[in-house]
Amino acid sequence: MTIDECATWIAQTGDSESWRQWENGKCAIPDRVVEQLLAMRQQRKKHLHAIIEKINNRIGNNTMRFFPDLTAFQRVYPDGNFIDWKIYQSVAAELYAHDLERLC
Repeated sequence: MTIDECATWIAQTGDSESWRQWENGKCAIPDRVVEQLLAMRQQRKKHLHAIIEKINNRIGNNTMRFFPDLTAFQRVYPDGNFIDWKIYQSVAAELYAHDLERLC
């Protein structure tokens, strides 16, 4: 994610300069942002493990959709938001990188 995306969607302030300062270690990251990041990490881990479990129990095709943009993602997952899309794409990319899934 870009700094602007992180400031908008994770910090929910739109303050890109503060995000830069957090990344550079110039300022402490607020607890609510740390909590959001930890929740995102947990969501990603849960999604990754669920798909790996399906792969282990699957016979045949190992293909996972890759959504080029949020609109395409929301056509399939209408309740999904920007963060859900980014986490989904991150999981898809990791599985593809480890040759566990093909992308379509």
